[in-house]
Amino acid sequence: MERPGHHAAHDVPGEGDRHRNDYIALLAHELRNLLAPIRYALASLEKTDTTAQQSYALEVMRRQSSQMSRLLDDLLDVSRFARGEFELRKSVTDLRVVLGFSIEAARPLLDAKQHSLSVSLPEEALRVSADPVRLGQVFSNLLINAAKYTDRAGRIELRATQEPDSVVVSVRDSGIGISKKMMPNIFALFAQDPEARGRSEGGLGIGLALVQGIVSLHGGTIRAQSDGPGHGSEFVVRLPSGTAHVELDAADTIENPPRVTRLRVLVVDDNQDVADTCSMLIRMSGHQVETVYTGSQAMERGESFCPHVILTDIGLPDIDGYQLAQRVRAT
Repeated sequence: MERPGHHAAHDVPGEGDRHRNDYIALLAHELRNLLAPIRYALASLEKTDTTAQQSYALEVMRRQSSQMSRLLDDLLDVSRFARGEFELRKSVTDLRVVLGFSIEAARPLLDAKQHSLSVSLPEEALRVSADPVRLGQVFSNLLINAAKYTDRAGRIELRATQEPDSVVVSVRDSGIGISKKMMPNIFALFAQDPEARGRSEGGLGIGLALVQGIVSLHGGTIRAQSDGPGHGSEFVVRLPSGTAHVELDAADTIENPPRVTRLRVLVVDDNQDVADTCSMLIRMSGHQVETVYTGSQAMERGESFCPHVILTDIGLPDIDGYQLAQRVRAT
């Protein structure tokens, strides 16, 4: 029996939260691993000739698997936030390019619900010092949310403007709106409006919390506004402008898309379904591919294959992906 006032190790404040976050991260990672070969296989099927019925079935599976993948990614990121492991890789970026990728990420749901999307962007580059991948996550989340919570054939507006010291992006929709009761908790983790749960389409109430966290790490702010249920909503993101004298990298400009060449790609993963389906998809895209299932096989095959690119899992059975990368670079 424990003495009065004595607490077991698992009762230490925060210990339960840490175990929960570790479990969420592990679960999301394992589920994402299982989902990967399904997505690769679907992508490869989309490159073949199919009937109209097959094309429809493939589109449904692709859309739903993409949504599942986003949920798992969000779960992983939330756990990273909780453990202080969330990192940004900042560079001076044209926000217009980021918004373009965000629109493409949200496009399947926008089209499925027949929404009209109006986009207003300036002709000049919107320079921000940011992690473009993470900012893309912010705006794709906001666009997908707008699509989910707006009735079919609704209106969604994306607008970006340059102000003296900041860039402002707003996402406005004609959807169900936000109640006064929900507004103070709109960015809280796992928060969901009971009246809107039927429209969440499998959401966990973590997307907006993640969005606010990423925006805050960029030194920015986000606010939500709505005139109430039935009157739509608007989310406004304000980000500090990037350093004016730093030139954008050529890869970050709209006028310079990446040049695609035929590459030698080595795929390394001990999950054979992941490795084989990934290799199949890359091969169908016109590249030369070799597939191995251990780090030692990768080292041996890499000497003769001389790959341009290695796609490797981290958790390999002999040496991990980090060690593999170090050994390859050393050669």
